[in-house]
Amino acid sequence: MNKRINILFVISILMLFSCVCFTAQAQQEPHFTQYMFNRLSYNPAYAGSNGAVCFTGFFRNQWMGLSLTDASGKSTGASSGETMNVSFDMPVNFLHGGIGATVISDKIGYWDNIYAKFDYAFRIQLPTGNLAIGLEGQMFNASLDKTKLHGSDEIGEDDKPKPTLDPVIQSLGEDDMLFDLGLGVYYQVPGKVYLGAAMSKLLQTKSDKLKWQDRRFYYVIAGYEWAVPDFPSWRILPSALLKTDFQSSSSYQLDASVLIEYEHKFWGGLSYRIDDAIMLLTGFSYKDFKIGLSYDVPTSRVSTQASGSLEVFVRYCFRIDPSPNPPTRYNNTIKM
Repeated sequence: MNKRINILFVISILMLFSCVCFTAQAQQEPHFTQYMFNRLSYNPAYAGSNGAVCFTGFFRNQWMGLSLTDASGKSTGASSGETMNVSFDMPVNFLHGGIGATVISDKIGYWDNIYAKFDYAFRIQLPTGNLAIGLEGQMFNASLDKTKLHGSDEIGEDDKPKPTLDPVIQSLGEDDMLFDLGLGVYYQVPGKVYLGAAMSKLLQTKSDKLKWQDRRFYYVIAGYEWAVPDFPSWRILPSALLKTDFQSSSSYQLDASVLIEYEHKFWGGLSYRIDDAIMLLTGFSYKDFKIGLSYDVPTSRVSTQASGSLEVFVRYCFRIDPSPNPPTRYNNTIKM
């Protein structure tokens, strides 16, 4: 049975790498370099799979040093990319699975977006692992700063932009709240292998105010944990994340990573996002905490204008082991 699981995992990884030729430079939802520590953001079926109560916080500064300018060439002060992610998940036995919640603040350019996600995973125990099916409710608030959108013909002689006359921009609202759904499946053999697939923005909700429509996204994530036979203190942890919306041949994005971990306490490694960046990752565990750091070295054209992307995360997990109930009856063991 274990051999079948390993073969299934290898086939899945090969399927992921077969999509290398189809890559994307942008996506509608935020992404994270240390995705292997942030699986709940990509798959609701992950909720509670760690068997502990976990709180996780991510901060990502995207394309540091990149300056956005208006039509006159002056800096607008808009953020090139800043993302914060806070999540929580835990197993709930009487629900036969787990629950989770994620709040994401994503600022990029003239957009300021906030995501709130609520997850439930129903988990089925199998002989060698467990399989979960997850459902997610998504609230998405999009805000646009229209005051910084100007055409080159709207710059006055003093190099100051005038109020835009563009009818499309004038017709846009400033913000809107959308509701959508997500689905996912997640299989794992704890301490060995995991494989999941999920859909986000299932309903593809439209916003008339912002002339916006959610785009359905698909995620496939997989990872393997291999203890080096002659050196059991060391583990090699390969993983991959595929994202796509199936809109075109250029709408695929693949991250492939390899981490090396020592004594379950320290790790470091490399990751590669096709046609976008090479990433360096490191981190350590201390008691119930995990702290990780990554740096993206861009390989695309943005490398001429930005120095890279910095990401840090902190996770705190603890297990709830309820003490057994005291006995309600006592037997007298003394013979009369």
